[in-house]
Amino acid sequence: MRILIALIVVVSAAWSAYWVVGSRMLRSAIDEGIARMEARGVSVETDDIRVTGFPNRFDTMIDAPRVAWPGGAGWSAPFLQVFALSYAPNRVIVAFPETQTLDTAAGAVEVGAGRARASATFSPEAGGMLDHANLVWEEATARWAGREAAAGRVLAATRVADGMEADVQNIGVTLDDVALPRDLLPGAGAEARLVDGVTLDALVHLDAAPTRLALETGEIAVERIEIDRLDLDWGGAALDAEGTLDVGPEGLLTGRLDVTLTGWDRALEIAEAAGLLAEGRLEMARQGLGALSAGTERADRVRVPLELRDGRVWLGPVPLGPAPRL
Repeated sequence: MRILIALIVVVSAAWSAYWVVGSRMLRSAIDEGIARMEARGVSVETDDIRVTGFPNRFDTMIDAPRVAWPGGAGWSAPFLQVFALSYAPNRVIVAFPETQTLDTAAGAVEVGAGRARASATFSPEAGGMLDHANLVWEEATARWAGREAAAGRVLAATRVADGMEADVQNIGVTLDDVALPRDLLPGAGAEARLVDGVTLDALVHLDAAPTRLALETGEIAVERIEIDRLDLDWGGAALDAEGTLDVGPEGLLTGRLDVTLTGWDRALEIAEAAGLLAEGRLEMARQGLGALSAGTERADRVRVPLELRDGRVWLGPVPLGPAPRL
């Protein structure tokens, strides 16, 4: 019995020592990460950072984090919590508050959620390569300049693509029941302001492997997006697309998408109401799509190539509007 008690005491003392050393190393890593961000011109402020969870967890509690990037972008929140089991510190769970604030060129955006959680698993080796991660955001809202958008649920996941190095990630994104601001489509009815669902499945090529260090400091960028599936159901129209887009300077996208539009006439009406069609292009686009769909099995369905070049989106020789930026 004495031997058993002694063994328990020794193991407990060793585990306590491990937790103390691990918590100090974690806090030191956080401080070093903040220093690296500040060296790149990123301002990071908090009211307090503490590591708790003894003896089985490393819980990082950050009070009032405030981050500002060069150029005016920023993020702030009442708190941020990061949890990890002490015996598996390479697996982390992030808990977000109900409200966060994004500072953008267009002004402040208040982001809300009924529940928001993310998790990530890194390799246990030095450097911590990202293996996979996911995000669940329920009852998401965004408010800015008197406008409000909402989504019933946002799901996102990423993992190393099969047979690829870590700098090629397979990502999936799903948005359900997206309600757009009323003034975004002033000439359309309520049906057009509700996007029933959006699904994306793509390979994302990064310019560097997504290690913990690269993710912390932002020293990583997207170079190419290979879209295997992009589905959108919106206001009585449906879009299915696939293709490859390159990311150029300042995030400008170039490339080609092969798009299948079902209910294309309705899709053009929505695009015009949202300002996605250049002025006077609606009738030209309608005539072109009508000609392409003539004689097909379904007159309301058409398959067309969209090209993103020279800062614009083109349907054949017809410019539809400005190309998006990442």
